[in-house]
Amino acid sequence: MSGRAFALLPLLAVLFLAACQSAPPPPPKPTFYDDLASPTAHVDENKALSMLNQYRAQSGIAPLALDPQLSRIAQDYAKKMAAADKMGHDVDGHSLLGTRLKSYGYQFANAGENVAAGYHTLAEAFSGWRQSPPHDRGMKDPEMNLMGIATAYNPNSKYKVFWCLIFAHPPVVTADGTLMGATGGLAPSTSLTIR
Repeated sequence: MSGRAFALLPLLAVLFLAACQSAPPPPPKPTFYDDLASPTAHVDENKALSMLNQYRAQSGIAPLALDPQLSRIAQDYAKKMAAADKMGHDVDGHSLLGTRLKSYGYQFANAGENVAAGYHTLAEAFSGWRQSPPHDRGMKDPEMNLMGIATAYNPNSKYKVFWCLIFAHPPVVTADGTLMGATGGLAPSTSLTIR
């Protein structure tokens, strides 16, 4: 190889490095693709809210608002399912949604929930719920206007990630402070397991 060729190699290396450094970084991966099969992972509640509200808007249904108390209740129940390595609406025989909400002092006129196990990302859970008619009805229930969502992880479970999504409609408070509709009606609750 000639001396001239050797002299070009450093120049080509510098140009290559400059081209690599000037390329824009790849866009960040959307949080709905985050793998939640980890003890430190948490579902992005705001992304879940955004996804559900966009979905509801396609059917002309009013948006939901995120309720931190519902998210805490959902978190506790997701942890309970993960600890029991069991998915359902009453994993211990006394934890049906109405009982759970009342035990937290949560006032509601209507409530419902979707639970699931085995989905590792928000995108997968949302897609699974959307493809299941009972879950889909829950997500598009026009009576509901609040939501809370959470996941929990069990490394020893074949499902790994357990999901709880709670919807609610609070009672109406009249001018004299009376709660109207605080009977605690429950919409159909649905469960979905990926095996």
